Amino acid sequence: MTKTKILNAAAELFADKGFNGTKVQEIADAAGVNKAMLYYYFKNKDDLLMAVIGRFVEGIRDSIPKYFASSCDTPGNIEAFLDFYIGYLVRNRSFVRLMAWELLSGKHVQTIAKHFIVPTFMALRDKIMQAVSDGIIRPVSPEHTIFSVIGMNIFYIVASPLFTLLLGDDPLSPDMLIKRKQAVTDLVMHGLLPTQTGRSDDQARGSLA
Repeated sequence: MTKTKILNAAAELFADKGFNGTKVQEIADAAGVNKAMLYYYFKNKDDLLMAVIGRFVEGIRDSIPKYFASSCDTPGNIEAFLDFYIGYLVRNRSFVRLMAWELLSGKHVQTIAKHFIVPTFMALRDKIMQAVSDGIIRPVSPEHTIFSVIGMNIFYIVASPLFTLLLGDDPLSPDMLIKRKQAVTDLVMHGLLPTQTGRSDDQARGSLA
């Protein structure tokens, strides 16, 4: 499909060169279409960027009802969502690089946040708040829980060239990705689930001081 080819080409070029460094003609050439066809689908380069980002973010947002449809097994739902989320970022690593460009430039941050990030963030926050209210997970900060999950996964992908040197292996290879999912899930779940020792969270933190 022509529109999909344009979106795919734009995603790769925006990720590699940034929005300002990418010309519309380059996108058209990479997609194998002329500029007139590109402008048939998108009003301008900004409109195309929003379509690229929207496609990726909506993939995450639309998954939330699927993984949290039932509160009967919230820990299992969280683990399944983490598995999906990490795999989704790795499969769409061009989106991760693109967002790094956008956060640094700041040009489109408000628009991206308003239309894509905030709705997804609110949906996840509501799920965490509900799980806290139901006593399924500890009374954690929903906002900082989300920030932590995003940070530990985004940075892993962005810094993968460095981690290749440290590990002597591709951190995004299938085998390493399995280990990464296990490590993230273990860390997050041990941070979210209620302690089983009978001590309060304050007591537990005090013992580590």
